[in-house]
Amino acid sequence: MKQFDMKIVPFEAVYNFRDMGGYKSRDGRTVKNGLIYRSAALGKMTKADKELFKTLGVKTIFDYRDNHEAQNNPNPIFPYAKYIQIPAKGNHAFEMPTNTGGKDFYKVVSPEMFREFYAQMPFNNDSFKKLIATIQHPENLGLVHHCAVGKDRTGIGSALILLALDVPEETIMEDYLDTNVHLRPLVERMAQTIQLGYSDQELQQFYALMSAREDYLQAAFDAMDNRYGSKTAFLEQEFGLTTKKRKQLQDHYLI
Repeated sequence: MKQFDMKIVPFEAVYNFRDMGGYKSRDGRTVKNGLIYRSAALGKMTKADKELFKTLGVKTIFDYRDNHEAQNNPNPIFPYAKYIQIPAKGNHAFEMPTNTGGKDFYKVVSPEMFREFYAQMPFNNDSFKKLIATIQHPENLGLVHHCAVGKDRTGIGSALILLALDVPEETIMEDYLDTNVHLRPLVERMAQTIQLGYSDQELQQFYALMSAREDYLQAAFDAMDNRYGSKTAFLEQEFGLTTKKRKQLQDHYLI
């Protein structure tokens, strides 16, 4: 039995859109609802979706996608929301699959490469530095942060936010793995469209890369500890989150 209810926002054409409230921190407080949402890309929103989105109180849309990805599937314009787009992928040689030329992504990128991708993403990353700076200003909330499917780059961003709020790692892992439930219809549809051009082994690799896997996020957690000795030291040295700043953040986000 989970200690929280997963709050899915029921859009027609946006996958994996969730309120990150409801999680318990180590001191027993709970992350408030309606402050931070995580999502897949917003570009396919229907008219009804846009009306629903207006009710959420979003003031900031934070997009982790590369420039090509954002141009190929642009976010809707909401005049009341500030839009920040800073690529979070870092210096990885592979193109994201939603980019032009990324169609062979699932054939050439292995789960081992993906683990390394996760292990590198939290460090010296301008996108996540901007994210953590942005969430420290209450006037920027509510905020929705997203990439293409809301799994990898958004998974790391979500982990960083919840770590800063002192939510236990096992809870953060559950939040990450819940993506598998919410992306299943999309993954199956993608599998139908590509399977003719894929061998069984390549199809297995496709499913491995489209899954939220414990070993992926664990690679990021382990890298934080290996480089800095602790998550606390990592947050302070990468993002300037001193004890005082984390307390201010927690006091605003937790009840």
